[in-house]
Amino acid sequence: MGFGRGRGFGGRGGGGGGGWRNIFHATGLPGWMRSGGYAAPYQKPDPEMEKQALKNRTDALQSELDFIRKRLSEIETGTAAE
Repeated sequence: MGFGRGRGFGGRGGGGGGGWRNIFHATGLPGWMRSGGYAAPYQKPDPEMEKQALKNRTDALQSELDFIRKRLSEIETGTAAE
């Protein structure tokens, strides 16, 4: 026989019976988001904002790729500063 609110042994999900805290781990959402009452409706992204975000991401990825190629070249030629 468990204690608490009938939500498993101990009433807090500590042993044996799942408990209310495990709902977050099962869904990945806190309670107020699961209820549906507070969720923001889906909005289509602004095309200009999306365009700028994609350009920013492209620049960041290009910069990272350039760094990787430079570092790889240094390693291959043995000019790497250790």
